[in-house]
Amino acid sequence: MQHPRRAVWGAVAAGLVMLAGGALSACGAPAYTYVADKTDNTYFKVPSSWHQVNAQFVTEAQILLTKSFAGAAGGSLEWSRAFADTASPSAETLLDASSNPVVYASVQNMKLSLRGELSFNVMRDLLFPVTPAAREEAAAAGEKLEGFESIGYTLLTNKYDMRGINEVFEYDVGGQPNAFDLTVLTNPQTTKLYLLLVQCYQTCFLAHESQIIAVASSFTVRGS
Repeated sequence: MQHPRRAVWGAVAAGLVMLAGGALSACGAPAYTYVADKTDNTYFKVPSSWHQVNAQFVTEAQILLTKSFAGAAGGSLEWSRAFADTASPSAETLLDASSNPVVYASVQNMKLSLRGELSFNVMRDLLFPVTPAAREEAAAAGEKLEGFESIGYTLLTNKYDMRGINEVFEYDVGGQPNAFDLTVLTNPQTTKLYLLLVQCYQTCFLAHESQIIAVASSFTVRGS
């Protein structure tokens, strides 16, 4: 019998292969706001009711990524944005432990030393240990990571020769499951890293499933 949570999350993963349309409401204001880094031709959409997160809070959250390849250890950040389904998100909830849907996106110039190491597994483990080897290493280092569940893993390519992964998974954060939808892409030259993370607590994620699918599936990278 299929795990009930896995059946629900299967729909989330399946949403990543759907064509992202520019849905507008029948009348009135657009249903979605389009977000773009025009330099690198990177786009995604968020519900128009979501709020852009203050740049200072985004910077504070990025400090937590200093040792990650998604932060200073991986190279220089060129562009980043965050949006949340709340008017006043904190920096601490941009990467996990949010009661409302939050999306964080970034474009990064990768260090030369990283380019040869950027395997699909490195992408999967970019923010949190997801692969068995990374989870074993984290446990051996004394990190207390509980409640891991892999929901879905997909290799991604597009017509612009971008390649990468999408990983949907859970970890317990603050005593309750937090759900993460992570997309990581790189360009054909493996010089740029493109990241989109949508996350919130599991109950929130399921309640906002259609919106989160729309955000994640709209992530489009053409490159510069």
